[in-house]
Amino acid sequence: MRCCTILDKTQWQIENEYFFVDLPQLLLLKDQAHASNVIEQLEIESYPHITDKKVREQIINRYIQALPKAPEKPKMTTEDQYQAQLVRMKGGG
Repeated sequence: MRCCTILDKTQWQIENEYFFVDLPQLLLLKDQAHASNVIEQLEIESYPHITDKKVREQIINRYIQALPKAPEKPKMTTEDQYQAQLVRMKGGG
């Protein structure tokens, strides 16, 4: 039942779609992910009280690196570039 609860699967799914030898490893990975999340939440809670600037910067940089990257702008065709240059020359952009 612990597998069902932690992996958010039904008993039928656990019995028929997973190998029993893999379940302990899956539970361990899920527990590690949960522990990592709890530690991150503790860091966030204690962040304002950290006085060491180097540690604060490391925490901030870790969160910045975890942010999703902005999608790249689609490449403009030659015609699109030409039209954009015309608009700029006319003072519209």
